[in-house]
Amino acid sequence: MEVVGVAAVGTGRWASTLAEAAGRGTGLAVVGCTSRSAANRAAFAKTHGCRDLPSYQAVLADPEVEGVLITTPHSLHAEQVVAAAAAGKHVFVDKPFTLTVADARRATEACRRAGVVLAVGHQRRKQAASRALKRLLDEGILGRVAQIEGNFSADIGFALKPGMWRTVRAETPGGPMTNLGIHHVDTYQYFLGPIARVMAFVRRVALTGVEIDDSTSILFEFAAGGLGYLGTSWVHANRTAVITLHGTDAQAWHEADGERLFLARRGQPERTEVPLAPADPVVEELAEFARCVRDKTRPEVGGEEGAANIAVLEAIVESVATGRAVAVAKA
Repeated sequence: MEVVGVAAVGTGRWASTLAEAAGRGTGLAVVGCTSRSAANRAAFAKTHGCRDLPSYQAVLADPEVEGVLITTPHSLHAEQVVAAAAAGKHVFVDKPFTLTVADARRATEACRRAGVVLAVGHQRRKQAASRALKRLLDEGILGRVAQIEGNFSADIGFALKPGMWRTVRAETPGGPMTNLGIHHVDTYQYFLGPIARVMAFVRRVALTGVEIDDSTSILFEFAAGGLGYLGTSWVHANRTAVITLHGTDAQAWHEADGERLFLARRGQPERTEVPLAPADPVVEELAEFARCVRDKTRPEVGGEEGAANIAVLEAIVESVATGRAVAVAKA
């Protein structure tokens, strides 16, 4: 397969993670980069061996750039996706896809009309434990799932300083839900189908000096009938990434950031570990993006799936504001 030339739009930590992963046999080559900071652009270009492009407009005008890897502040995603589509560039955009369902629909439609690939960065459903657990669910091993519960948190809140874009409420509606919990929302819907209703609470528990909330707790009702809980925070002592499913025939524990899976069938006194094949979810999602560009196919997580997650985020934000349970709108 001919390599797909892409440009990094945004040059922060996750942009570097994507650039490094792209070099591990994905079929992508990072040929350029841009960001608002000239120093950051220059450092990224030197580290990853690509060209320093002075603006997003320069990226979109560059004939060597076939696609963009967008890791910019959340509020910029929709306009940047629409602009890329208008320029005929394929799009990989990090989660959250957008901040509103209306913007998600607009960006998705722009890519559809332009005939370009749109992929949204929800790689955690590609983790080894996620794939194995999905197979168990599809085979009926867990029976009827009554409850799902999970937590996706980190300690990054202690490094946040005034002036950083992540500390702006408009960029982080729902607190850590926007950049952490949204991943588990995608995985939950991958496992159990659409979320129908939410009830959410957000608080600032430990952070000082910044305006954002640091802890979010959400209850879910699924369209299929099960219930769920998600906790997400920026102030855990250690990174936390776990999901547990409780079914009528078995329970499953998705642990160690998707690298370990345990199962306990009904009547078993102890849970047992499920063997997993090694996986590199970031490499896999980028390789899928490259294949879709070359084969003119759509990725597993495209605009529609990304919009479905944003519909849940919007309902969470409304629930926080109103203190009521909120139905999730159709994306």
